[in-house]
Amino acid sequence: MKCWLLGATLALAGCASLPPAVSPSTAEVHQQHLTSLAGIDSFGLKGRIGMQTEAKGFSGSTQWQHSQAQDDISLFSPLGSQVASINRTADGVSLVTSDNKRYEAADAETLTEQNLGWRLPMSGLSDWVLGRPNQHAIEAAQWDEAGRLIKLKQDGWDIEYGQYITTSAYQLPTRITLRNASRLTLKLIVQQWQID
Repeated sequence: MKCWLLGATLALAGCASLPPAVSPSTAEVHQQHLTSLAGIDSFGLKGRIGMQTEAKGFSGSTQWQHSQAQDDISLFSPLGSQVASINRTADGVSLVTSDNKRYEAADAETLTEQNLGWRLPMSGLSDWVLGRPNQHAIEAAQWDEAGRLIKLKQDGWDIEYGQYITTSAYQLPTRITLRNASRLTLKLIVQQWQID
């Protein structure tokens, strides 16, 4: 009997000395998710876009081809006619309207604000649309149990992510809302992702 008790005691002591199973923390899972997204340097998307300011609004569809060297964004009315096309290269940004008027500027933010009436945050949008912060300082961030961003505050924008899908082995957002202090709201619903 004593031998049995001694054996049981030793077995329990052995179990107690084993390190507990440790699951990754949410921060670690978040970092793993960001690491998986870091390899994406080009993409294409098609979806719906809405823009609202105090003075005016726009809604329609969009197509966007992005690479490190260039961006091509087309905006379409609800009926499918092209409203504007925006092209970014190393030389600057150009915008062509539906009546073939061409405008140029050093950045997309200035160009869209002057000619469309709202500010497109192109400098951060190519990262934010993928569900990752850009290289600038992060003011605040919140993520879900899968490590995906659900809220991000950066460069004066509050960004919310409402839904994700798996495409090309990546977890990518399909519903994104951006707001800034100027009471501008941009909503993007991604209907199709293309990851090279």
